[in-house]
Amino acid sequence: MWNRFVVIRLRPRDHALGKRGFTLVEVLVSLMVLGVALMSLWGFHWTSHRVNMKAKREATALMLANEKLEELRRAASAGQSIDNETGTEALDNQTKTGMPDGVVFIRQTSIATDAVNDWRANVTVSVRWTEQRGEEGQVVLQTVVAP
Repeated sequence: MWNRFVVIRLRPRDHALGKRGFTLVEVLVSLMVLGVALMSLWGFHWTSHRVNMKAKREATALMLANEKLEELRRAASAGQSIDNETGTEALDNQTKTGMPDGVVFIRQTSIATDAVNDWRANVTVSVRWTEQRGEEGQVVLQTVVAP
């Protein structure tokens, strides 16, 4: 009888744990790739936050300027003189809009009677503010007010 010997060749293991784990280099590379991706997302988030806050302040400034123009239109249509309305006033953002971010809006009103028709007035309302990073913002509205 013939005996057959079967030789089974075992593969050598790649490392002590076999194929079940990650090497330190693989973990460090994956953490580096994840860190770069998260930093780019954080930059995008921060930029969008700044743009959003700037847009909110600009909308608030437009609301304040329009509020003053409507007040002058109502006074002119009621027959009151609006010449004494020229001036500058500081408006705290929290008292006007409820946003406690410490921004102060400066609203300046300028009224000039028309040179040709003295019954109508050219009105300019300017609202300025300073952003938290020191940037200046300004909104200017001009209109003609007539009784």
